[in-house]
Amino acid sequence: MLLSYLIGIFFAHLPVNEPRLDIFASSFSLPRFGVWAVFIIGTLLSLAPAYALEQPAANGYTLTKLFPTAAQPSARFSASIMASPLLDESQGKALVIAPVSNGVIAALDSETGAVDWQIQAPTAAGQEAQLVATPLLLGDKLVIVYQCWEQGKRASHRMAVIDTVHKRLHPDFPVLELAAQQTTTDGLAKVTFDPAHAFSHAALKYAPKPGADTGWVYAAFGNSADEQPYHGWLFEIDMHAWQHGNTAAHPAISSVLLITPESECPVTQAYGNQEMICGGGIWTPAGVQVYAGTDGVELIVPTGNGQTDLKRHDYANSLLRVKPGLRFDAACDAKLCADFNPAHPASACLASCQHLFIPRLGEHDAPLRPASGECDKKSFSECVAWMDYDLGGSAPVKTTLANGVSVLVQPSKDGSVYLLDAQHLGTQYDRLQIVELCGTKTDACKFGWMGMIVTQPVLTQIDNQAVVVIPTFVPDQTHPAGLVALKVVLEQGQPKLKHFWQFPNPANPLSLQSFRSHPSLPSLALIDNTDGPTVWVVDIGMQGMLYGIRIKDGALLAKQALQGAGRQLSAPLIYRNNIYISSILPNTNRALIEAFHIGRTPTKP
Repeated sequence: MLLSYLIGIFFAHLPVNEPRLDIFASSFSLPRFGVWAVFIIGTLLSLAPAYALEQPAANGYTLTKLFPTAAQPSARFSASIMASPLLDESQGKALVIAPVSNGVIAALDSETGAVDWQIQAPTAAGQEAQLVATPLLLGDKLVIVYQCWEQGKRASHRMAVIDTVHKRLHPDFPVLELAAQQTTTDGLAKVTFDPAHAFSHAALKYAPKPGADTGWVYAAFGNSADEQPYHGWLFEIDMHAWQHGNTAAHPAISSVLLITPESECPVTQAYGNQEMICGGGIWTPAGVQVYAGTDGVELIVPTGNGQTDLKRHDYANSLLRVKPGLRFDAACDAKLCADFNPAHPASACLASCQHLFIPRLGEHDAPLRPASGECDKKSFSECVAWMDYDLGGSAPVKTTLANGVSVLVQPSKDGSVYLLDAQHLGTQYDRLQIVELCGTKTDACKFGWMGMIVTQPVLTQIDNQAVVVIPTFVPDQTHPAGLVALKVVLEQGQPKLKHFWQFPNPANPLSLQSFRSHPSLPSLALIDNTDGPTVWVVDIGMQGMLYGIRIKDGALLAKQALQGAGRQLSAPLIYRNNIYISSILPNTNRALIEAFHIGRTPTKP
């Protein structure tokens, strides 16, 4: 009984599409770790209690459970909910969409948690569906992307559309199987999209098409466990062509972007990315970002670790700005980049790129030197690859400052945050380390590959200044972690990042026992005008802990222990002062949506 219980906890906390761990809907593999070593460490970590770090302010919020309760037990699912829940109002009432990893898409009554309708993602006979990427809701059309498993391997990747009004697969959109082939940079070989070495983790995104009723949907791929050979792929789906037959003359797949156009990906190290070969997966849970640019819609594409080489058109561990049609030109200065060295790229070259950002240290930054000593003889680029500190684990946010300059705030797994010129990505205004590298000489990092940040910041305005809040975590017992708020300011006309506040207070010894692994993604809400904008996040544990923090001063307004563990990298859904959270019950490995109403704490007489 105890072993089954611990195994349930282990499954509950396995990350998805992260290097060195891979899970399936009904099975799992650990291709490079000793299974039991990882199991024991993961179990010990997951057994850490959820500490009540601080008490909420006296005039904070009270969270009243909507479901599950004895009267409203709500639905349970036999697999985890790894994607973020969505709100559907297409039927004149609020429904919460729960995208379950076994391919079940369920719509729950937002007040009771009861199932209103449920559909299984279609597969061929003998296959099982796995759905990890957050779907896309376009009015009464719910677009999903998922992988089909057959005999322990990913056999295909599919997209489908659900008609949320009639509660069925949409008859106007045939199930689409994704396929692509691209030519290598030298023109001598082809790279084929390989279903077995592709994994969809990034949220689907939409861009409108000028002068048309429908636009494009973007589906991104990396690979779980960084198993080579793999590449970053971005598919552009023309919704109009898909709806009207997907013929050869009007293909639904209108464009494809290949991040590392390499036909050969030879590796000799245990982990494919340590040699900076191929890779470049697009896997951040928040997906590619779609913004209005100066000349139309543009996409900002974060990519994971792998080969970064301008000469070979390899754009791993980067941010790319690309337009619909997905034809990418980094627009780097040819002379400055003529002798591009992937291990030691010249700063002048990187700064010259208009549509590409490759991370680097600031002028006064110390080199990356984890306590393990693994990077003592490595350059910054080599260390990022070796330690799996890829930039593309997180997605950026964009804001415009008082002087009219648009900037991107981009976190990185190495615990730093970059501030970039949104119009010229090579311009790095600032780099700020907001959480220390995991591990010390006497306190080894339990999961070095996790990094310290995998998220997308929330962005708001406080006193007419842009503020971002970024969840951090550290898998050791030495370094504090949690929510870090930064202001984006102007100093002598130059954009800069400035510390604003941190929760929990690093001076509190208990802060070393919270946020030890991936938390949920953060969600922004305005509960009432008294407190202004608030941020909500779940610290994942044996019993998850939900925190509500006031952004103007970092004050704790609400905390609530969950029935389950929560779910890392899934964003809480907030609607009309109700919050809906993906969660898993470790003792049963069954998933559910937990819901609370956020109300003002009564003032004592």
